[in-house]
Amino acid sequence: MRVIRNAPSTGERVVALGTFDGVHRGHCSLIRSAKRIAEEMDIPLRVCTFDRHPLEVLRPADPPEMLSTLPEKASRMCEQGVDEMELIDFDRKTADLEPEAFLEGLRSRMRVQAVVAGWNYSFGRKGRGNADLLKEDGRAHGYEVLIVPPETLEDGTVISSTLVRQKLKEGRIAEAGELLGYDYSVTGTVAQGKHQGRALGFPTANIEPWKRKALPKFGVYTCLLETAGDTLPAIANIGVQPTMPSGRVTVEAHILQPCPALYGQKVRLTPLTMLREERRFDSPEALRNQIEKDRDQALKLFDMA
Repeated sequence: MRVIRNAPSTGERVVALGTFDGVHRGHCSLIRSAKRIAEEMDIPLRVCTFDRHPLEVLRPADPPEMLSTLPEKASRMCEQGVDEMELIDFDRKTADLEPEAFLEGLRSRMRVQAVVAGWNYSFGRKGRGNADLLKEDGRAHGYEVLIVPPETLEDGTVISSTLVRQKLKEGRIAEAGELLGYDYSVTGTVAQGKHQGRALGFPTANIEPWKRKALPKFGVYTCLLETAGDTLPAIANIGVQPTMPSGRVTVEAHILQPCPALYGQKVRLTPLTMLREERRFDSPEALRNQIEKDRDQALKLFDMA
């Protein structure tokens, strides 16, 4: 799959439009619909999305946390059979673009044969562009328009990125994964920390996630830690370390089996089960005793006790 910025003019394309944060089950349903049309027409499928969430520009004081980094999004798009992912710069100029001008820009960069978008997709200045405007433009310029209805769970719950974030903030990791259609994870580089875990007898890998990454409810989780060559059972504290505060949000993973040093390596941490919420202890010794209990509980869950 090609990732394109400042796209030059090209030939026929089927275009899927959306923000696609997390590329969850609803997004994948839309992409599959677009891929079917592209295969029927025997032309490439291009996903057109922005290089950042629009609310980073429209609401800079309170932008949403993101479920996926751009590399993670690209990886998911590739898995779904997307041929090209076009990243459109989103700035104030883009935000003020009238929806008709936005569509004109798409048509100037490629010979649009079909456009696929979600039922709630909006675009252009003040979100004035909608499904009706897409259909009108399609009729005027000779391309198909497919508006995909929401994907729902069996109980009728609409799958959305907002709902995934909510489940994460509640510590409901399994439910978040059900909405995503895959296991939620955090990727980052293992960095040198303050070695507080080692001082307590539980050395940890200090994982530095993307600062905009949506993290789960602060607490202790059983996890799987994927390195370049292995997948290791672990427990991780995600939060602010209130007993021995570092002044920032940290992701600290204690691996439950012997492991070489991981400093400088890029790893993926997949939380599985929340053992407890993060809380402040009266002393480092009380914290150490609790971590020992957390480790023993995790060893039993991993059938390693």
